[in-house]
Amino acid sequence: MRKSLAIFGGSLFQDIKYEKGNFIPTSKQTVIELAKEYTIDNYSLQNMTIKRAKQLIYKLPIKKYNDCILALGEADLLNPVEFANDLNEIIDFLEENEIRPLLVSLPQEVMKNPLASKLQATIDSIAVEKNIDYIYEGKTSKLVSYMVVEPKDWTSAILSLC
Repeated sequence: MRKSLAIFGGSLFQDIKYEKGNFIPTSKQTVIELAKEYTIDNYSLQNMTIKRAKQLIYKLPIKKYNDCILALGEADLLNPVEFANDLNEIIDFLEENEIRPLLVSLPQEVMKNPLASKLQATIDSIAVEKNIDYIYEGKTSKLVSYMVVEPKDWTSAILSLC
């Protein structure tokens, strides 16, 4: 039986985007590639806040998933304290339901925003504190499970960790 995977995130896990009145494929195509190996429900939205993800996670039949990718934070740059509290609650809820969380760093394009470093530090510390597998987009000296430098590396990173 194939493993079942839920994804909650922003732009990193969107294989198409709406641009200038048209839907166009993104360069990553991560979810399409992962669907070859897993049964996937992708709840990612361009402006997915952690509050919205938390509401969905609590309402959905979450126990059907083996793993849950959390690629959140892009839409939460102004609320790092609330973000940390909600992320901790989500992780605890997933683990209580025997679903393995997998954290993903903020996308590199978001890191250009000066508010992003504080939120990224929050994600880093929660990953280490809770011993959660962690995919980091870009190069880093931080303790991470997998570093993704090229868009094509996303699929192999997730496949190796799930």
